[in-house]
Amino acid sequence: MRDLNYQLKMLCKHSHEGSFETRVGRERQLSAIANQLHELGFRQLKASSLKQKHVQALVDQWLKQKLSGF
Repeated sequence: MRDLNYQLKMLCKHSHEGSFETRVGRERQLSAIANQLHELGFRQLKASSLKQKHVQALVDQWLKQKLSGF
């Protein structure tokens, strides 16, 4: 398991906010985001190293895929 995936999974595991379904959904979404960042070429990421450029790369990808919600 990649570092980012593992760290985000552990953050979700230790957070008890929301219902069980909410927590499972949050973990799945964060895992998908970590996988997308890896596909975009960002390697060796850690939760503490996420920056604005990573968020911007995700938003740009989602806009290209028309996943923006607009």
